[in-house]
Amino acid sequence: MRHQPEAPPGLSPDVRAGDSRRCSDVSSASGLDGDPLPLNFPQTFLPDRRLLGRLMAFAAADGRGDKETIGAATGIPTGKSTGKVEPMIRYAQGMGLIRAAKTDGVWRLSPTLLGQVVRREDPFLSEPVSLWMLHLLLSRRCGRTLPAVGVADAWFALFAEGRFRPEQRFAYSDYLDFLIARHGEKGYLKPLSTLAPRMYLEDSSFEAIGALTVEGTASEPRLARAAAPVETRFFPAYAAYLFLVWDDQFGGDRQLIFQEFARETRLLAVLGWSNVQARRWLEWMVDRGLVQIDRYTGDPVLLRLKETGEVVNALYRELV
Repeated sequence: MRHQPEAPPGLSPDVRAGDSRRCSDVSSASGLDGDPLPLNFPQTFLPDRRLLGRLMAFAAADGRGDKETIGAATGIPTGKSTGKVEPMIRYAQGMGLIRAAKTDGVWRLSPTLLGQVVRREDPFLSEPVSLWMLHLLLSRRCGRTLPAVGVADAWFALFAEGRFRPEQRFAYSDYLDFLIARHGEKGYLKPLSTLAPRMYLEDSSFEAIGALTVEGTASEPRLARAAAPVETRFFPAYAAYLFLVWDDQFGGDRQLIFQEFARETRLLAVLGWSNVQARRWLEWMVDRGLVQIDRYTGDPVLLRLKETGEVVNALYRELV
């Protein structure tokens, strides 16, 4: 039997995403879906940008059907060994593109505000700005209950929990050990520990953003994280992410302490940034009138000046 590593402090080895908790009790027209995803929701499938685009179009139309109906309408395979419909739904849900509910085998899909904006501006998911936005949302924390888990916990563990930092190089086995420490011994964890990184190595998926790369040799590959680009064209995506998560986890609060927000949501960890790198983005948000920052108390306090819908609709505004 494989040796089970020590669980991180405060996290029971049998904790799993997809339990009875909800990620948010906040309901709004622009909000994210409130449910965590089952840990093994991908099965064996990567998110395919082309198929996600078709699914967004289906959700924007009727949005109702069983998986065979959805497969017929979108061209997403539905066979026993190639049944990608439900994994694609779960990916789109975790990425904040759609809301999804299933009753008696029938799915009801509807676009979020983010999904509407992305479909209007980038229906084929070819823009790195879109892909960074979706990557961040897939990697986000589920609520603020303890122990901390992610909406898609394999991604949260990889990118947000601080175990694997951009300056590190680590093996697939290191990631697998961390998943086992969080969830216990499960047969699907080994394939999941290669699938989640592979999402960033396949052109049909999210390779374009380079969030994860492979170094070393074929016999001894090492994974390397990349920090989110500190570039103005991506700043609207990070701002939209901040406002969506702000709504999701801090409800009606109009102001918050930035460091507290970053700590609770793992914001800087998932971006792979230091406080110095974050400062340039915060100053950009002030310049664009999204927030006001009060520094007199020591830690920056953000006061929101725009509504989330305005920020999400400006997702592509800095693209030349």
